[in-house]
Amino acid sequence: MDGTKEMFLRMREADFNGLPTSTRELFTYAEVRETNEYNTHQNDPKYIALYNDKRKSAKAVQEYLFQKRHK
Repeated sequence: MDGTKEMFLRMREADFNGLPTSTRELFTYAEVRETNEYNTHQNDPKYIALYNDKRKSAKAVQEYLFQKRHK
């Protein structure tokens, strides 16, 4: 499977903001997320259901791609 690879990095907001603008402009995607999102919303049944669905879907995609690569 040919194609370009993407790198996913995690950094603190202060460190990101400390990067020069020219470096930040190189990112094609940036997402800001609460560091303790799960802990904050763990008592919300709707959040937990959506979170679990997201995890199952992500696992299914990874398994599919693994099988596709190794056939």
